[in-house]
Amino acid sequence: MSWQNAPRLNKLTAAQQGGNRGAQLWGVDFKGQLYTIYQTSPGGSWSDWGGVGWKDPKEPKAIYELAACQNQPDGRVYFFALDLKYKLWARWQTSAGGSWSPWTDTYNPPPVSSIKIKKVAAVRGGGAHGMYFFAITHDGQLTYNHTLNPAGNWVPWRNFPGSENLRFIEVTACEQKDGRSAVWALDTNRQLWGSGQVKGGGEWGKLAGPNWLSAPKLRNIAAVEGKNGAIIIGQNEDYLITSNFQQGAGQNSWRGWDTPAAEFQSPSYELTAAGQNNGVAQLWALTLRGTLTTLTQKENIHWNPNWSDRDSDSDLPKPPQPKGK
Repeated sequence: MSWQNAPRLNKLTAAQQGGNRGAQLWGVDFKGQLYTIYQTSPGGSWSDWGGVGWKDPKEPKAIYELAACQNQPDGRVYFFALDLKYKLWARWQTSAGGSWSPWTDTYNPPPVSSIKIKKVAAVRGGGAHGMYFFAITHDGQLTYNHTLNPAGNWVPWRNFPGSENLRFIEVTACEQKDGRSAVWALDTNRQLWGSGQVKGGGEWGKLAGPNWLSAPKLRNIAAVEGKNGAIIIGQNEDYLITSNFQQGAGQNSWRGWDTPAAEFQSPSYELTAAGQNNGVAQLWALTLRGTLTTLTQKENIHWNPNWSDRDSDSDLPKPPQPKGK
């Protein structure tokens, strides 16, 4: 069984809402159909997958990549999607925890039409910056820009510091609970690189890597602000979740890489994470057999021990039968 009776999904993203809501999770199926579910209160119960108030006649067709984040300082969530033609779509809440704007495909477009975006991530900004948007282009370059408050205008796109001679396949970002954000990216050799803001709302340091803080080779990554600071999460070569917790807000001190509840894990290929507006992070993953499963944060540097849903033995294919039987 999948968590909250989820439809069969292929891609995920999530964001912490403001107001009286908790987290919101989005997913698309193998045909690119979009689904969403949200917490009706911080850390509380969940809506159905219909996503009340979400449907819009201009919804893009065949979505394959997703990103979402809060905007600073108003707490509204912005949602981004890439369709199969590499067109970037967006919509946003009209108030924190409130209703949503119509879809638009003219919000923060790439600098020139010849640049095709393949991967995206977004994170709430600090200081005078509303949010940061990161993109990996069709040739593997890591580029980014951000909005300026109060008008919310976008500054020009530029390559991320220290990324010019590298090529990437995944990117993720989160806040560090001290007004600064952090970003991580996987290169084409599945090596992890990371960077943080020098000051709240300020410029970014150069990417550090490869194999940031002795990270194993990873297949996918996600990041979330937890109780104590940032959490970086990945799927290792065995398709198991591994994570590293910051041991204090904005600190350059990390617990080290660990595989939570390995004995209860089903191998997975897709993941995302978000806060629940109650200080506790939540992690979701799609198993290799398509089951949506989740963990919540137990305390500052660990996850709860049991995944919500696992692949059962009945999901395994039948062994080959001898001839004549």
